[in-house]
Amino acid sequence: MLTGTFEDRINFCNAGQLPDSLTVDSLLTDHPSIPFNPDIATTFFRAGLIEAWGRGTLKIMEECRKANLPSPVFSSDSSGFATEFKRVLEKSSGKSLEKILEMMKINRSVTIAELAEHINISTRAVEKQIANLKDENRIRRVGGTKGGHWEVIEG
Repeated sequence: MLTGTFEDRINFCNAGQLPDSLTVDSLLTDHPSIPFNPDIATTFFRAGLIEAWGRGTLKIMEECRKANLPSPVFSSDSSGFATEFKRVLEKSSGKSLEKILEMMKINRSVTIAELAEHINISTRAVEKQIANLKDENRIRRVGGTKGGHWEVIEG
């Protein structure tokens, strides 16, 4: 169950407890699967929703590594089990702004997706940078999303 979203993290909690033979530390290495309800777990396994027993936490950490994200923090106490994911906050950078402006000068029809790929930031970060540039009257959009182009305002 999602229990909280914050600017810097997102938390998921479950009132269930870890089996006595498992600890949070043991979830970070190869460990046995001890499902609370083996019938439900077997049904999910047969449906292809579980690829291997006892790999859920390892798979989560592996996917975070692949995405260059911080590893989640697992915790367990008398209130239940929790997983906390740290958010990677995109910081506005003068370099990103300058790269966006330079690309718009070179290719007035450049798309947000192309900017994001070239600069290696998310499309959401590019949209925020563009909004800042518009607010500062450094760029303007001429025409619509399709068929329009960017104008860089000098001076």
